[in-house]
Amino acid sequence: MRTGTKNSYLERINKAIAYIESNSTTDIQLKDISIQANLSQYHFHRVFKSITGNTIKDFLTRIRLEKSALKLKHSQNDIGQIAFECGYQNHETFTRAFKDYFGLTPIEYRNSIAELTTNKQNEYGEAKIDLNALNVQGPIIKTIPDQYLAYIRHTGSYDKVGSSFQRLMFWAATHLVLKLKPATIGIVHDNPDLTAEQNIRFDACILLSKEIKPSGEIGYKKIEGGKFAVFTYKGAYEGFYPVYDYIYNVCLFENKFDLADKPALEWYIKSPPFYKPENLVTDFYVPIK
Repeated sequence: MRTGTKNSYLERINKAIAYIESNSTTDIQLKDISIQANLSQYHFHRVFKSITGNTIKDFLTRIRLEKSALKLKHSQNDIGQIAFECGYQNHETFTRAFKDYFGLTPIEYRNSIAELTTNKQNEYGEAKIDLNALNVQGPIIKTIPDQYLAYIRHTGSYDKVGSSFQRLMFWAATHLVLKLKPATIGIVHDNPDLTAEQNIRFDACILLSKEIKPSGEIGYKKIEGGKFAVFTYKGAYEGFYPVYDYIYNVCLFENKFDLADKPALEWYIKSPPFYKPENLVTDFYVPIK
């Protein structure tokens, strides 16, 4: 595939993915998504799968069901309400799809994850592990405005997002007027405990002062601001998983935070290559209502 053609397709698929992620709770159809990409339904379906490795149906189903799993863990809403909130029109269709995907009915999953969470909380307590032991301060409640971002979508292991940031920073250095190093943010769409590694979605982002035109793999988006519980972590990126695990299995429950339906953010306050791993500082923005 020629570079110009590939860049055009990447721009179109970025638009389509953003549309799917913003409208996954509605009854969107292939024709609605293909319009966003300005491609015929047949051609769009083939291009989408060649770039993402997923069919549109599989991609949308995974987003809906994994979102519903988080709601089953972090909310007390009944099954029917969660089904509707995740794009399913009735309880039966949702239950069947959920069991096909997770091997458990929604009720069985809710009971299982509640037991697992309680066990984790007990293990952390017995081991005397808390935020201080994890080099984390907080939480501080912040309300932030909408953010305007240039981004590269990374799909796969979180361990490999560095290359996406490198390409993004190279683009910024050659296309933006920069006086200082731009603020960098990560948008964390998926939980590795739920999502297979090859499907994990992560957006490597820099803050913008004005709108840009998407180009190839460089996308442009506005993300909704709002209320966040902010945890400040000092240390290497390899320590992110235990921090997230503690936040989502202990802190959210201890503080009785109601998780909002949008992705978490990572704000890189002190980042490579200017700081050693042990001196890196990252703010984890966990969306709450």
